Amino acid sequence: MSLDTSSVPELSAQQRRCNLLLMLYAPLPAVQLEKVSQINGVDLKTTQQDVAQLSLDIQRLHQLEIVTSHDHHCRLQGGLLNQRLCLIQYLRRAIRSNPNFIHQHFTPLFTRHLAQTADFDSSRYDRQFPTLITTISRQLHREFSSRDEQFLHIYLQYCLWQNLEIPQLQLSDSQQQWLRNKPEFSAASLIFSQLQKLFSKGIAECERDFFTLLLTLIKNHSYDSSGSREDQKLMHAIRELVASFQEVSGMTFSSDRGLISQLFAHLGPAIERCRFDIGVDSQLQDEVNRMYPRLMRTTQDALQGFKRTYDIELSQEEIGLVAVSFGAWLMQGNALGEKQILLLTGNNPQLETAVEQQIREATLLPLNIKYQTLEAFHQQGAPGGVAMIVTPYATQSTDADPLIIHTQLPLTKEQRKKIRSLLEAHQF
Repeated sequence: MSLDTSSVPELSAQQRRCNLLLMLYAPLPAVQLEKVSQINGVDLKTTQQDVAQLSLDIQRLHQLEIVTSHDHHCRLQGGLLNQRLCLIQYLRRAIRSNPNFIHQHFTPLFTRHLAQTADFDSSRYDRQFPTLITTISRQLHREFSSRDEQFLHIYLQYCLWQNLEIPQLQLSDSQQQWLRNKPEFSAASLIFSQLQKLFSKGIAECERDFFTLLLTLIKNHSYDSSGSREDQKLMHAIRELVASFQEVSGMTFSSDRGLISQLFAHLGPAIERCRFDIGVDSQLQDEVNRMYPRLMRTTQDALQGFKRTYDIELSQEEIGLVAVSFGAWLMQGNALGEKQILLLTGNNPQLETAVEQQIREATLLPLNIKYQTLEAFHQQGAPGGVAMIVTPYATQSTDADPLIIHTQLPLTKEQRKKIRSLLEAHQF
């Protein structure tokens, strides 16, 4: 099938996949891939590739999948709560990166659908929405941006549409209790009551809890917080986390305000992600585990008290993001640059890989490990900028400035201590 896509502006892959996902939420029985291709301005093959990549993304982050039929129709499949949480992420992204699609395609579908039902007074909803936003903003001591307001206006309509025919959300007892103790619960109750007045069929009681979660997930966690008891508890827990890291690592931060602010912005949403099984997009976790093994273990140890405080289990991806923050602030606060290490290689790649891991285990700091063959080293010497040379092989004597360390695995305690001291020094 040939599609005329000449009038469609070129979109990035992220924009196309975002459009594709939002179409799967539209009030339609199924979505035709040909229609998606036409809207996105690409051919069918590209759309099929977008479906494949998007399926991987939402499976990893939200436990959802895209089911495609033989005639190129597709639909979203997975738990109702997971679907709603996924929509929060992608609708906010689309409002930010591709507002034209929202205005021309996504919003009109829901507006027409809700206008056709006698159960909902859509014009009254539009009139009263600005007042509702102003009221909950004051109640929460929180400013909503114009994008936040647009998002809530659309998203609440989606929730109402689901209440027309789809079964209620399922939240566990612990999730319900968690949400009802949050400062957003009273504002969510106000939204719930207002929508009840506009929806003659009535909306499910569980929506009150979900609106609490919705307001929580779009909160901008800032160091200069509202001063709520919840924020004060989080700030105290993060200060204890930073102190624990310093104690476990034996290293100190010259200034921790910036670090605490960064951790506050990450761990506030991370708590909700853990409680509601939301993944975090960190596709570099394998590399973090390989390059910073000691930093990862130290961060895991330091997080034990934080996890007990909030009764949560953090994923490796969440821990990895915290570890990277600690590593960056250690280097920045102590004016430590990334050390250039030269590993001299021979004919045993497995041994050389093991040596590299032992070196990385010796320090919390990032290392830039380069490779050079023994033969090249003997002929040319070490390249410039190298701070230390490591090899498991015997070398010829050399006048090279960097220290040469011959390693035999496993490293002794004295060797590890010496290497760490050298790597973490300001100067060699």
